[in-house]
Parts: sequence; structure tokens; C-alpha cells
Amino acid sequence: MRYADGMAGVDEIRAERLKKVEALRAAGMDPYPSESFRSHKLAEVRAQFDYFVKGGQILIVAGRIMSLRGQGGIAFADLYDGTEKFQVVIKKEDVGDVAFSLFEATIDASDFVEVTGTAFTTNRGEKSLLASKWRILTKSLRPIPDQWFGLKDEDERYRKRYLDFLLNPVSRNIVEKRAKFWSAVRRFHEDHGFLEVQTPVLEVTTGGADANPFVTHHGTLDIDVNLRISAGELWQKRLMVAGFPKVFEVGRIFRNEGMSAEHAQDYEQCEAYWAYADFFNMYTFLRECYQYVAQETFGTLKFNIHGFEVDLSGEWPTIDYTEIIKEKQGIDIWRATEQELWEKTKKLFPSNTTYSSDSTSKGRMVDLLWKQCRKEIVGPVILINEPVFTSPLAKARKDNPQLTERFHFIIAGSEVGQGYSELNDPLEQRTRFVAQQKLRDAGDMEAQMADMEFVEALEYGMPPTAGHGFSERLLSFLLDIPIRESQLFPLMRVRDEQGEGKSKETKVAVAVVQKSGMESWQVLNATAHLAAELGIREGKKLLYQDAIATADGGRIPLNMQHAIVMKESEGSDALRALLTEAQKRKVQVAAFTREMLETTNDKKVIEKTEVKNLSDVEFLGVLIFGQKSVVEDMTKDFQRYS
Repeated sequence: MRYADGMAGVDEIRAERLKKVEALRAAGMDPYPSESFRSHKLAEVRAQFDYFVKGGQILIVAGRIMSLRGQGGIAFADLYDGTEKFQVVIKKEDVGDVAFSLFEATIDASDFVEVTGTAFTTNRGEKSLLASKWRILTKSLRPIPDQWFGLKDEDERYRKRYLDFLLNPVSRNIVEKRAKFWSAVRRFHEDHGFLEVQTPVLEVTTGGADANPFVTHHGTLDIDVNLRISAGELWQKRLMVAGFPKVFEVGRIFRNEGMSAEHAQDYEQCEAYWAYADFFNMYTFLRECYQYVAQETFGTLKFNIHGFEVDLSGEWPTIDYTEIIKEKQGIDIWRATEQELWEKTKKLFPSNTTYSSDSTSKGRMVDLLWKQCRKEIVGPVILINEPVFTSPLAKARKDNPQLTERFHFIIAGSEVGQGYSELNDPLEQRTRFVAQQKLRDAGDMEAQMADMEFVEALEYGMPPTAGHGFSERLLSFLLDIPIRESQLFPLMRVRDEQGEGKSKETKVAVAVVQKSGMESWQVLNATAHLAAELGIREGKKLLYQDAIATADGGRIPLNMQHAIVMKESEGSDALRALLTEAQKRKVQVAAFTREMLETTNDKKVIEKTEVKNLSDVEFLGVLIFGQKSVVEDMTKDFQRYS
């Protein structure tokens, strides 16, 4: 009898177990039956063990064999059914020679079996079930790792999280805490009269946050759509217009941004909106929600988070946005010039190439200063008095229109929730959207898109409303683990056939340049600029500006290293069509226009381009970079440059 797979390789073990599958079938036992006749969970057997021993009832239990050992005509198996681990004992004299021999020959650790028997205590005092018969429920083809050592490699743990949860009680506890957490969130909102709703995940115009969205294509409608970056903020506000007094949503949101211990690209978020309430009502409600959820999930309001001792009980003090920046950074955001703000930002983030003095807005710089300040705040505290220029959806304060009725909850140096009195003045909302869109067009891809359909909804009238939002970051903080660890199945890079986490298909770059009317130096100049643009942009945002907007809403990628194949085009129209197709198919693309040839001053290029329609721009070259099959298909009609 083989009770352990020893040092055999996975392929060898799998081949041996496949033979056992056939042996079970040959013996008339289905290795993958659809039904189980289990009468009791293992937790029930343990809890009522003395009662079952005394009564002598016939019990039917089932579970995965976590460990298996034998001695002559007896086998011991530890079963686990998700509720408890419990020992079953299979003796040849009780199940019969044939059944015992089949068990010996075909059953391994990690198989699922069903055992019928009675409760008894072994000579060593182990509470057990003595089998009278057994049958297979699922024959496993791969062995689970040793339960005492589990999965030590972090990458392997995330890729095979099902084994991590099976073998690691700490990881399994995360799943259970996560369920309790969101159940308590829903219960608290429902108990306070909020109606749970579900709003669209696919949006033509994203809204409700400063974030870069994931973009995909809707085949039936033939339109590009974004995965939402908030839990339906602008949709839920439409429900306020519709007359619903209190609504909330718990759902998945997606942000195409960096990964860190506190940031994931897709995660769970709760947002709620409350008519006839203001931000003070909302932060009082949300503080009580946090306290309730923490108590229900963890049984305490005291936590150690990132080395900070945090107590969520009682009232939470408020701190002022402007004053805390002045205190921590020594700069008054109202009096400082943009150049002074930039110099301070550059000093704090000297190695960050995402920002520049030309493209980084005042709001973004002030936000960066604040984020540096909050790292030292233990909390919980409530941050208030945030400026209007960093809060495009919040209502301004009556006593100071430069400030908003917005709050943030700060715990252990990070923001773990926010809310505000919602802006319901459609004219003001339109003005702020236009300002945000200009920032976006200038290269700030986290600035908000202008949703004029939402503005139209506001014109029908939305009552005074307060809203809030918080994500599973709060859960990861209370667990004191990285957010990636708190997710059941975090996104992983795809492995190739060698097991490496990288793309399977070669990427290529093809530059198509206009031949007619171009001198040799101009062709080389265009190609060099396209190559440089690719080198800068590959895998990151542009240092200065992502694109130029034309008068009719077209977008021309600005100047971005891979070997480049050169092809030729007889005119600008074909290049424009190639650019449009590349943007539609989401292939990385660079462009070179007549304006870029005539001057190296980016601002002049922008000024000359933004007054033209896309059809009026003369393209001298377009470069596309992506999977080889896609790029070759898109450029198959262009000839090699001669």
C-alpha cells in the first residue's frame, strides 16, 4: 500500500493515479459519482460524539483524505469536509477482503471518500469512526502538498490559492472574515433604511473618482467602453433624482493603476447616497458603520495596523486639510505659487518620472503633498476642509467657497473611506467637469471625464444629498495584511510553457512612413522620433503629455526600443486610417505629423494641432507596437520601405 507519494514527480504520480481511476472502474466503482449519502457533517460527529457512541447509530460521513497511514489489515485516514477534521478507521475484518484490497490499491491522500460506520474510541483515546463500508467520491490526480509545510513559495500560494486555503488555517480565516465583513456592511446599511442596488459595470464615460480606467470593446454595440472606477456614484445619484431616499451598492470596481500593499486593480467597494443629509450626517453614520462592522467581524475595536495601535471606539477628532499640510510640509497651499508647489513636490518625489512641472496640475501636486503628510497620522481621525480644486464632485462650503463639505477617514497613515455633501448645482457641476476634461486632455489621465448626461439629470433636480465610499482596503487594514493577501484569487501574470510569468507571443514594432514628398532626412527624422516615442512610452505613461486633442475630439499620440520594421505609405490618409484602427484595437501606437517635423517645441505643436480636425492633420509616420500576429495583420497592405 502506498500511503505517501514520496519523491516521485508530479507527472509520475498523475500517471499512477490515472491507472487507479481505471482500476476503480474495473471494480465497478465510479471514481466520480454525482451523489453522496452523507448523513452528518464531521463537526456534528465530533460535537455529539458521546451521544453517537452511546446510541450506536450508523453514520455516513464524507470528506477529503488529508493523511493516510496503514498497519497490516488496518488503515487510518484523517477526513476533512470543511467543517472539521476527523479520523476514520478501516479494518479488513469489518469491510471485507475485497473492499479492503481495493482501498489499499486505489486510494491516496487527497481523494474524497464516503465512509459508513459507527463512532468509537481507539486504544490510544482517539475519537474515530469505525468503517463498515466505504466508497470513492472523487479520485484526485495530483497530491496536495504536505499539510504541515503547505505552500511556501508566495507566487505558488497565489496561483494555487485553493491549496493555500485548504492547508493554511490563517489564509482560510481570511475568507471567513471577508464574508463576515461584507455581510455586516450590508446589514448595517439595510438596518438604517438603505436599499441595495446594482449599477452598470461597463460605462461609456467613467465617473466618481480620479482614476485611470480599463478599456474594452463591446462587440454587439461596436463601441469602446470602460470598466467602472467607482461603485456607481453617478448612477446612484441619478437614483436620488428618481426619488429614492437611501441607496447603496457593494460591488467590484476596476482601476488601471499601480499595485502596492494598499492598491489593487480590481476590488470590492461600498458606496451609499442619502437624500436630505449632509457630510456631517454621513461621517457620523459611516463612523458608526465602521465600529459595527469591526465588532461583528473581529469582536473588538482595537487593532494593531502597520505598527500603529488603533482604537476605533468613541468619537473621532477632525483635522484640517490645509493646516496639516502647513504643519507637516511648511507650505501654505493658498499662498504658494504653482512653481513653489512643484519644487516642493519634486523634492519629496525626486525619482518619480510620472509627474512634470508642465503637466501636473495644482490639484495633483497638493494631493501629493497631503499623501506625504498622512503617513504619520495614527488615527482614526476625520480629515475635513479639502479644497474645491481637488474635489470635482463635492459641494462647496457656504462660509468658504474655496473649501468643500468633504471628509476622509484616516487610519494608520492611509485613507480608508471618504464622503461629501454631493454637488447638486448642474451649472457648477458642468463647470467643474469642463475643467477636469481640460486636465485630462493635457495628459492627466486620472482627471475625471465630463459626463454631460449626468449634468442633464441634475438639471431635473437632485435633493441635498450626502455620499460615502470605502473599499476592501479597510478589511486588509483591520487584518493587518497587504490587500493582495486579503483577496481570494488575486490577478497573476500569465505563465508561459516554461512556467515563467510573461507573454507567450513575441511583440514587434512596425513604423509606416510617408514616402512621397519626403526627403531622406525627413524620413529618418520621422522614424527616429517614432522609435524614441516607443522607448519612452512602453509600459508607462508619457512624461509630459499623452496625446494632442484635435478640434473635433480626435487624439494624436505624442512623441515614445525594439527593432523596428519600416514600411512605406503613399499618403497621409492611409496613415490616419492605421492610427484610427490601432486606437480602436487598443494596440500601442505612436504618430508623427507635419507640425512635429517643423518644430521641436511641443507647445507650438499642440497650438497648431488643436485648431484642426483630425482629417486635416498631415501624418508623416505611424508606428504600432504589439503582439506580432496583430501588428502584421494591421500592416499587411503596406510594402517594405525601399
